[in-house]
Amino acid sequence: MKRILSSLVMAVVVLSFVGLSWAGMITGELTKIDDKGSFYFVKDKKGKEHKIHFDNTTQKTGEVKAGDQVTVDVTKGHAKSIKAAEAKK
Repeated sequence: MKRILSSLVMAVVVLSFVGLSWAGMITGELTKIDDKGSFYFVKDKKGKEHKIHFDNTTQKTGEVKAGDQVTVDVTKGHAKSIKAAEAKK
């Protein structure tokens, strides 16, 4: 019984750290905005594409469009803010 309980506690601890990985800044190319207009797709410098939710609460700095270099402040998969740089040439 103690083994099961300690295993469950360890699982909760590990999963709590996984949630932290969803927070931070992502910088890269905005490859597309979905048709419904609720997700950004950003490819970072390592080539990994991130699907990031946005809505009316997301603060936008500059005109945000596909092809732009952007910096996105993300918490749990949601864009708190997005800042556009100049378009990629």
